[in-house]
Amino acid sequence: MDDLLQHFIVEARELIQQAADDLMALESDPTSGPHVDSAFRAVHTLKGSVGLFDLAPMGLALHAAEDLLGGLREGRGTVDGDVVDTLLECIGQTERWVSAIEQTGQLPADAAEEGYRLARALRSQFEQRPASTTAEVPEADLPWIEELMASSHGPDVSKAENGALVALRYTPRPDCFFAGDDPIALLRSVPKLLAVRLSNRDPWPPAAKIDPFSCNLRIEALSGAGLDAVKAVFRFVPDQVVLHEVARATAPHSGEASPDEGSAGPSAGAAGGASSRMLRVDAARIDRLADLVGEMVVAKNALAHLAGQAGEGMHRKDVAQCLAASQAVIDRLVAEMHRAVMDVRMMPMRDIFRRFPRAVRDTAGQLGKAIEFSMDGEDVEADKSVVEGLFEPLLHVLRNAVAHGAEPESVRLDAGKPIKTKIMLRARREGDRVAVEVEDDGRGIDPDAIRQVARERGVASGDQLERMSNAEAMELIFAPGFSTASEVTDLSGRGVGMDAVRSAVEKLGGQASVTSRQGQGTTIRFSLPLTIVMTRVMAVRVGRELYGIPLDGVVETAVVPTTRILPVRDAEAFVLRDRTLPLVRLADLLEIPRSEEPGPGMKVVVMSVGDEMVGVAVDQFAERMDVLMRPMTGILAGMPGVVGTTLLGDGRVLMILDVPELIG
Repeated sequence: MDDLLQHFIVEARELIQQAADDLMALESDPTSGPHVDSAFRAVHTLKGSVGLFDLAPMGLALHAAEDLLGGLREGRGTVDGDVVDTLLECIGQTERWVSAIEQTGQLPADAAEEGYRLARALRSQFEQRPASTTAEVPEADLPWIEELMASSHGPDVSKAENGALVALRYTPRPDCFFAGDDPIALLRSVPKLLAVRLSNRDPWPPAAKIDPFSCNLRIEALSGAGLDAVKAVFRFVPDQVVLHEVARATAPHSGEASPDEGSAGPSAGAAGGASSRMLRVDAARIDRLADLVGEMVVAKNALAHLAGQAGEGMHRKDVAQCLAASQAVIDRLVAEMHRAVMDVRMMPMRDIFRRFPRAVRDTAGQLGKAIEFSMDGEDVEADKSVVEGLFEPLLHVLRNAVAHGAEPESVRLDAGKPIKTKIMLRARREGDRVAVEVEDDGRGIDPDAIRQVARERGVASGDQLERMSNAEAMELIFAPGFSTASEVTDLSGRGVGMDAVRSAVEKLGGQASVTSRQGQGTTIRFSLPLTIVMTRVMAVRVGRELYGIPLDGVVETAVVPTTRILPVRDAEAFVLRDRTLPLVRLADLLEIPRSEEPGPGMKVVVMSVGDEMVGVAVDQFAERMDVLMRPMTGILAGMPGVVGTTLLGDGRVLMILDVPELIG
């Protein structure tokens, strides 16, 4: 994919989001002039960008959207629900087209039909000026019709419907190409063409000054089809065409022109292929990286100078001191470089939060629910991979909040609640982690209903369900295949839901949890690391092997006396500060032989797994380190229990374990 198209995709997504934000704001405040202006500018800019490529269907739809917004700016119409719905439909389809271009390099096969449908729907939202297509031609302008009639010995009226002709004069706008219009394609679409004449609208400038992207045509033609049939061809450019019904002509001979029917096909003019990942970065952060690179170069040169001095016989003690000083400088620079790179990758939650109001609105509209949606913490930043990875899980949770959490209006009124269900999406920093929550004031989760569904679907046995607390029962919504939907729809009921949400969050190094009070609402909470590229890990030894455990899940380490380790059926537990915790052995989780237990105590890493604390027994504690974690690839990509690998200083590969997944 060429660079120009890549930049178009990035800019198009931003403009689409800006237009959607403004349209959503207009729905709340239809009289807001600034939002109409902003939406118009976004659509106008996007239409202009589309004009650089062969994307006529997209340009056609955006041209119609621009005209509608322009009419609203000029007071020729009012903003209502139908207008916003139609404009949002156009913006949503444009977003899907951009995604298709990003994936394949061209528009889908049905783009032309969809583009014309959207344009018709948009233009139907405001009254077209009748004079645009049915204007009477002034007497002074009639000579061009007579000249056209006389051309090529006159048209054959026998081919005209009822012997009547339609004269048309089409004067395309100079920027028509950028609007996605193709004047020649429109002319070829006119049925029963009998005569055509092309001329220039304005005098031609010198050849060196001709603008190839500006249209300077005037098209005049005669058609034997009816007025309505010709008018339909130019229905999207009514301000650029004049039509006139010509009385019965008597010309004896035909100068018929019969071009083949045709239309421009959708094509992006770019090779297909996977898109490149792009990230827009504040220039100040790039400047900081450049400064650090400069300091790294100085440190490198100092190290080279030291190597030269050592080769010339510098005293061994002095070499050691200089090496230690050089290492300290390089350590500082590497730490600062790490922070600077992480800053470059940081992006605000706003970048995905802005996409949810429209999704919530669409879902609520499909289900007939009254929703009041709000967001908080849009400026909270996290790593690009974390922010982007949250979109699908959050979208599913928000749809669930609308579909399952929001009660019908009558039920809410009977319960003394406001008619609209309040749904809040918020994000906040919690130390070196970020918490994202979806909270609603809907019906809440009924633990007994959860137990019933779990029993029917074999998610847990009856004895297990009876022993569960209400909080534990609600956690079953994350069990694979669990769904309380009574029917299959596009939004829910396929048995793939919150288990996929938890899995996606855990792949980002986070945890998902739920709290709910029946009749008062539900909160789904994600806790995630700020970054998953540079990771701080604790190395532990099991037998002769060294493994890494991400520190964000480690609560503490302890040496537990063997007298405090208790057998519990087929498992083990231990007492830590008067609290009994389950104990698992990392050797057993990795299915490798246990080593001899040294000394009277067992080394235990206490970890947070979900909402529980678990002790993981290891043979030795090793150092803690910052590592650049690489995800598993190739045939190891789906390897369970391993989140990635890193290289140690001696060249060995350290496997970084996903202990919660190993525990299951």
